[in-house]
Amino acid sequence: MNIILTGFMGTGKTAVGRRLAKRLGWRFVDLDQLIETTAKMPIPRIFAERGEAVFRRLERRCISRIVHERQQVIATGGGAFVDPESRARLRVSGPVVCLTARPQAILARVGRRLAARPMLAGHCSPLARIRVLLSQRARAYAQADLTFDTSDLAVEEVVERLWDKLSPCLCPSWQYLLDHAAELAARYGGRYIVVVENRVVGSGESQLEAYQNAHLPPPALPREQRRLRPPLVQNGGRSAQRAMERRHAGIYYIPLPEESLTAL
Repeated sequence: MNIILTGFMGTGKTAVGRRLAKRLGWRFVDLDQLIETTAKMPIPRIFAERGEAVFRRLERRCISRIVHERQQVIATGGGAFVDPESRARLRVSGPVVCLTARPQAILARVGRRLAARPMLAGHCSPLARIRVLLSQRARAYAQADLTFDTSDLAVEEVVERLWDKLSPCLCPSWQYLLDHAAELAARYGGRYIVVVENRVVGSGESQLEAYQNAHLPPPALPREQRRLRPPLVQNGGRSAQRAMERRHAGIYYIPLPEESLTAL
């Protein structure tokens, strides 16, 4: 699996991605750097000489290459997740985290390098432009699995919070998804599922709904203890949470069959 960081420019994707990858011992991939290496020119020049449409084609091509690798933290450009084809490929590759920030915080972070930001360069009011782009991309960003506002957080604080939230995904249950991708897409396409070890124990339209619907059998107990303890697990609630914490559990988005075909 991979971990994908998306979101608007200036939200910390590169800095957070590098540190998260180092902690995991995974490879860090900066998609914009990969595009520049492939095109043999910087991104502002690609926009200026070839236009945004050519840049997006290069972006899609690079994404289609990197999603077939594993154990990567991938930081995408701000518009990559807006493209439906790229979004489908990224979502199949692993959990997607959207980093956000207030428009004023974004401008403060990128203001000194506006000329290197093709989507902002040349606009008389960069702050207004940031607000417009955030509004245009909001629906796409909302499809990420997790969202973190980095406006008032240091990089290490973001990494710590990501680590806490993503740990349920970094477990053997991911292999179950890889081994049963086709049948899961046919049955649960467009939904989230909860997987414990090698079985699906709940599903829903959102991560929260899937978690609340999770039904876990009580863990096996020695015979002498079976009469001393009540069943541990009910539908949802703290008992389910305790059971999931002790097992190899994960909550995953299952793409629709047509998304899977596009992504693979």
